[in-house]
Amino acid sequence: MPSDKPRFSGIVKSACGNGFFKVEVTLEEMENKLVLCNLSGKMRTNNIKIVGGDRVEVELDIYNMEKGRIVYRKR
Repeated sequence: MPSDKPRFSGIVKSACGNGFFKVEVTLEEMENKLVLCNLSGKMRTNNIKIVGGDRVEVELDIYNMEKGRIVYRKR
C-alpha cells in the first residue's frame, strides 16, 4: 500500500546518533533543504546501514517539512 506522503531524493550529510540523520533534500523549487530524518521500520529490522554520502529516498511530513523518514537507500 503506497503512502500518501511526498517522497524526495536526497544525500545524507551526517549521522546524529540514535538513528537520526541530516539529509540534504532538493525540493521542486530547486532549493536545497537540510532535513532531520530517522530510519523507517523495515530498514531498521533488516539492518540496512546508512553512512554519510549515501543517496536515499525520504518521505517528508506534510505538516512539518523539517522532519522526515528514510524509506529507501539507493545504490
